[in-house]
Amino acid sequence: MKYTLNQITPEELIENRINLKGFLQSQISPLIGRKSWMQDWEQLAKRFQLFAFAALPEADALKYSWNPKEIEAIVEETCKEAESHLHFESLTITIVPALPFPWFQSFDQSMWTNGYTIGPDTIIIAIPPQPDTDFLNYMIAHELHHASPENPIYNLTLETFTLADWYKMEGGAEYFSLSLYKDKRWWKKEFTEEIEQNYIEIARQNLSTADDVLKSKICFGNKEMGIPVFAGYSFAYKMVRHYAEQEKIERYRDLYQADPHEIFNSYIIKEAI
Repeated sequence: MKYTLNQITPEELIENRINLKGFLQSQISPLIGRKSWMQDWEQLAKRFQLFAFAALPEADALKYSWNPKEIEAIVEETCKEAESHLHFESLTITIVPALPFPWFQSFDQSMWTNGYTIGPDTIIIAIPPQPDTDFLNYMIAHELHHASPENPIYNLTLETFTLADWYKMEGGAEYFSLSLYKDKRWWKKEFTEEIEQNYIEIARQNLSTADDVLKSKICFGNKEMGIPVFAGYSFAYKMVRHYAEQEKIERYRDLYQADPHEIFNSYIIKEAI
């Protein structure tokens, strides 16, 4: 499989800080295509806090540096593994520094890896200086599952993308990546059986909503609703895993065609027994 790897290092960000906006535009804007849900390159740059390097002292900025050759080797290995299961056309992978976010800054810096799929065959991965290899492999594989052009998510719009679709999308990516790599998810312990029972009812009531604000609370966590951080990912994984095992689905690609409501109902019936 042909793929392009671009590592936007802290060193490059420092070198271009006089015109950081122009540099970031030149690196990120070409990644946005017709099927990209996020069409604003500045919004993507802000998603990864890259404008922070405009004011970050050089010594502090360099603390976010990594070994490019090591990262290249990890990316290549993960891409080869993913390609043996999923279809891709011409992948573009961009690596950027992982700056702290409130939901993971209390964990060891090696676990700060996070990612975003821009569109078909196009992902951004933010990495810390010395990323935990297992967690990095998992995160890359997760985003690669999203990035396959066969993913039916690209037939949806923000107006038609329901909570059920989100569960199928994220649960499928979690099932794929966690089947291949060690499970080091730092958020999974928060999703206890008691919390899950309350969560299931919230999910049931809002399964067909496409309200982005409400979906964000249900998927990513909301204290007022009693939903822990990333509870949606934990629930979606359990849901898709159960469905795949029950239906004896052997090819990961076949899950792309599964009905999201069938996946949900299958898990709910199992929980009720």
